[in-house]
Amino acid sequence: MSTAIDTLTAACNDAFAQLGQSAEHDRRVVVTSWPSLPVEIVRACELRLVVTSASTRATPAADAHLEAGLFPGRVRQLVDAALGGRLSSVARVVIPRTSDSDYKCFLYLREFVRGGLAATMAPTALFDLLQSDGPHVRRHNVECARGLLNSLAATSSHHPSDDELRDEIRVTNVARAAVRRLAALRIGAPRASGTELFPVLAAFWHVPPREYARLANEVAEDLSDRSPLRGPRVLLAGAPVDGIGLHAAIESRGAVVVDELSAWSGPGADEDVRCDADPVAALADSYRRRTIGPRLPRGLLRGRIERALGHVDAVVISLPEDDATFGWDYPALRDDLTARGLPHAVLRGDAHGVLTPDDGEHIERLVDAATQRRALHG
Repeated sequence: MSTAIDTLTAACNDAFAQLGQSAEHDRRVVVTSWPSLPVEIVRACELRLVVTSASTRATPAADAHLEAGLFPGRVRQLVDAALGGRLSSVARVVIPRTSDSDYKCFLYLREFVRGGLAATMAPTALFDLLQSDGPHVRRHNVECARGLLNSLAATSSHHPSDDELRDEIRVTNVARAAVRRLAALRIGAPRASGTELFPVLAAFWHVPPREYARLANEVAEDLSDRSPLRGPRVLLAGAPVDGIGLHAAIESRGAVVVDELSAWSGPGADEDVRCDADPVAALADSYRRRTIGPRLPRGLLRGRIERALGHVDAVVISLPEDDATFGWDYPALRDDLTARGLPHAVLRGDAHGVLTPDDGEHIERLVDAATQRRALHG
């Protein structure tokens, strides 16, 4: 019998990989390229969300059409699935305008359909939730979220009432509370490695909230009895990760990844979605502030980093070739880390591929420096 941690890990890892195997399964699925769609809206429309993530699986069809060095692995996986016919039976593909690469992915998919290269792909839409400040942003975002609701309702033939949306927000907040409980086990004296816990946290997006809360709380109970892990505690910053490749590389060298700046493992779980009279507006407001990605305002991202730096011994900053945003924030972050006396390393390789020799050497030096620092400061 699988344990709760095995069940949630499989739910995270297998959701996208299983698409294309059963039309009956796929017809209730909404596919997206980054976890920034209000999952409550998807579920209230009686659909399921599947978020694409990078993997080591080859993407020959995508590689034949996408320029090298411009698209992260998750986008290549989605495009490869579209060109290979694996998305022909899903209910809808919704691409959030979370980054330039996501927006380009949307344009490429539309062009592939127009040109007959992905003629069987499900209808594709753009979700353009703005994360900037401004007098008209909120109105735009509410209209955008309501447009998503209406399009998904038309797809599923179920248009949820405001009360149904409020109920979905309530039960998803219960799942968020379970995420917070798991995340707390990484603070201070971590009870689980990042490699082990990241997919458990990320399964939030793929598992119905009541089931997720039950399984995640079971995991938390099991982990709370463990002895704390040794080794320096590391934060993953820079380009958000969507898998455990860097976690594994860092932890194989004796450190413990206790936090990462990623929408996958931090689904706005620091607080619940506060629902007022209009549940759609509440969701639009919440996801604008919480989705970690290139369009998150610098002040909000800096606040998230500041909170994380208080419980780590070192920072790994991933700036792969396809990054066009987070490298601009590096000088300020470097100065902050220097002022705090926190060692850090910048990695340039693919977070899901084999580490370059330089990246491996940078991690080893970082772990050594963090271990020495921890021995001095306790």
